[in-house]
Amino acid sequence: MSPRPSQETRDGAKQRVTELKKVRDQAHEDAEKAKAAADEQMWKDIAAELDAETLLQADVCEATGFSRDHVLRRTKKYRTNQN
Repeated sequence: MSPRPSQETRDGAKQRVTELKKVRDQAHEDAEKAKAAADEQMWKDIAAELDAETLLQADVCEATGFSRDHVLRRTKKYRTNQN
C-alpha cells in the first residue's frame, strides 16, 4: 500500500481541483449564453423572413423540423407584420 499524501499536499490538490471546477463551470455558462444568443438571432431572422413574406410558416417548419406552434411562439415577439 502506498503512503498517504500529506495534508499540505492534499490541500494543494483540492485547491487545484476547485479551480478546475470553476473554469469548467464558467465554460459551461459561456456556452449556454452563446447558445441562447444564437437561438434568439435565428428566431429574429426567421421572423424577418416571415414578415418579408419570402416564405411561409410551413416552410420554416419543414426546414427546421419544429412544429408550427413552436415556430409561432418563438417568432411572435419579433414579428412586425402579424396577420
